[in-house]
Amino acid sequence: MSEDRVLQVPARLVDGVIAPEMAMEDLRAEVMEAGRIVMLKGVFADADATAVRTAVADWGRTTPLADVDDFAGNYHRRRCMISRLQQAPHVFHDYNFNDLDQAPEVLRERLRSLFDPLRGLYRELTGTATTFAVPESGPYVHPQLIHYPAGGGFFARHWHNLEPQQLGFIVSLSKRGRDYRNGGTVFQIGDDRVETETVQDIGDICLWRYDHPHWVTQSDLGDKFDWDSDAGRWVATYAYFDPRG
Repeated sequence: MSEDRVLQVPARLVDGVIAPEMAMEDLRAEVMEAGRIVMLKGVFADADATAVRTAVADWGRTTPLADVDDFAGNYHRRRCMISRLQQAPHVFHDYNFNDLDQAPEVLRERLRSLFDPLRGLYRELTGTATTFAVPESGPYVHPQLIHYPAGGGFFARHWHNLEPQQLGFIVSLSKRGRDYRNGGTVFQIGDDRVETETVQDIGDICLWRYDHPHWVTQSDLGDKFDWDSDAGRWVATYAYFDPRG
């Protein structure tokens, strides 16, 4: 790993607000101008991150799997395919909450405890005020959890348009060495391959410039693969785009 490409910044969650030990304008410059990966360390407590992951997994066990994407509702899908646009193979289980208000109350509160602070951080870093609602037109937030199952969950190299997202967030919801052993996000920045597997712990937020090519290495490939098991690596993302084009 190119160590100068990763900047670790201590941060806290204070009354629902993410408070890094660095000014927001400096954080943005590190990501957008210097092209660094910024790791906000220790934002969410282990117990809180685990509770979100558990609540989502429990919801998935009682909610039928979707066959197609529903960008206006709450749904989950098991994906083992090659993406149409980017031609990137991937194996993971994603949980999508485009209509947070319609989620069961306990689950909704768990999700809000994670995504409300992320919404505030995103506003501070980009100047974009978002809501958890689907507008008549334009981009909107797609709160998402992704589970890379033990036994080979992964996402091959791919990339995104810079706009309108600008900065990407990856929140770790599982602990390496306890919940999973191997697997993490790798970025290509210029000639540097930047691995974050050993840098990001549970509750940390990885900030990155959204057009960096990146991929997710396989989760515990030596284990037996089982879609019904919660074993493996879990993350949350704060995606902002318009699926209608």
